[in-house]
Amino acid sequence: MKLLEQTVDSKFDNSHLKLLYPNLKPKTREEVIFRRNGKSIEKVVEFNLKTGSKIKTTHYDYFNDKKIRSIDEFDEATGKKIRTINFVLYKSIDEYDIETGKKVRTINFNVKDESKISSIQEYDLETGKIIKVSIYKRDGRTVSIIKNIDPVTEEVTNWFSKSIELKPVDMNKYKTRSYENYINHNKSPKEEIAKLIDNLYKNNLKFENI
Repeated sequence: MKLLEQTVDSKFDNSHLKLLYPNLKPKTREEVIFRRNGKSIEKVVEFNLKTGSKIKTTHYDYFNDKKIRSIDEFDEATGKKIRTINFVLYKSIDEYDIETGKKVRTINFNVKDESKISSIQEYDLETGKIIKVSIYKRDGRTVSIIKNIDPVTEEVTNWFSKSIELKPVDMNKYKTRSYENYINHNKSPKEEIAKLIDNLYKNNLKFENI
């Protein structure tokens, strides 16, 4: 089923600004898209009145259309997405490359205080995989650890902490299995038993005394 659409002017028309500034014209136009029930709002798309290009899309929560789920921001000249602000579990911002449209960085904020950064992930434009992770301290401003990741192998190549370079631990050096340390003498059980009997006779030992 096609979603219902409703086009409205900027909020300027319904505000007191129109009375205070009658010559001031709105710069944007909003298109409200409703869900299939025709009541709850799915998203609101904002356009530039002069150029007609999309500049912002606000997505609302499925169960509560008063709660914003995410906001997409677009470049007015190209119309390509440059940023997405997410509010699902915690606040995060995805930034995109204008030329390729690919994600270049994700900024994650503290769950309890969205003004503080918890971590930043940077992506490789060719593979789209994470190549760098910066973890912040509790103040949300100071970097604690930086990890560089190979986009092909997805393994940590090196990491830094307090300006000191620390190389990652090679876990393969510490992986072992019990049978790898077993020494095989390449002797049959019969040979071992015969040798044991010879030693007993040489020492004049009796089996009942063992």
